[in-house]
Amino acid sequence: MTTQPIRFGHFGINCFDIKAMEQFYTQVMGMVVADRGYVPPPGDRHIVFMTLDPTEHHQFILCSGRTEGKIEKGPFRGGGRGSAINQISFHCASLNDLRRAQARLAAAGRNDGTPICHGNAWSIYIRDIEGNPMELYVDSPWYTPQPCGEPFDLSLSDEAIYRQTEAMCRARPGFEDAAPWRARLAQKIQTSLNEIGNR
Repeated sequence: MTTQPIRFGHFGINCFDIKAMEQFYTQVMGMVVADRGYVPPPGDRHIVFMTLDPTEHHQFILCSGRTEGKIEKGPFRGGGRGSAINQISFHCASLNDLRRAQARLAAAGRNDGTPICHGNAWSIYIRDIEGNPMELYVDSPWYTPQPCGEPFDLSLSDEAIYRQTEAMCRARPGFEDAAPWRARLAQKIQTSLNEIGNR
């Protein structure tokens, strides 16, 4: 298999209270601190590197110094200031793992999540303790064109959720199993990487 020269690496957010955010992401989301330090210069911004993958030094970064409503200009040494986040997404392996994550979030006072079935995934949308939008999701075995989003009940059995989701997907144009769609996407990515490599 060809090594991808470009792939998604990590995501970082600026925090009002980095200690509380570190506690939230380690104790509620299960992330592990791989490193920590200060951003030079002048070394006044604390940075915490976190991961859920032992082959990745960091997948997620917390950095102090969030300044809402202000756009910083000029050069920087990684990690821009301010906040402009669409969402922070965490992949769960199963619907049961999604339920357990939802329970941990509720125990941490984050019990206002919105469950949405996208056909190709089941998601819960919720905010972290500083209001950053988060998504926790599980892939389904189907593909349906996006965007697609319908409420679903995570308290139902896996079998009932699968049945409802498959029926929803089959009723939409473009439905198929995820495997052939992913195979075509992999080919598309490889073609794109080949084109980049030839430039």
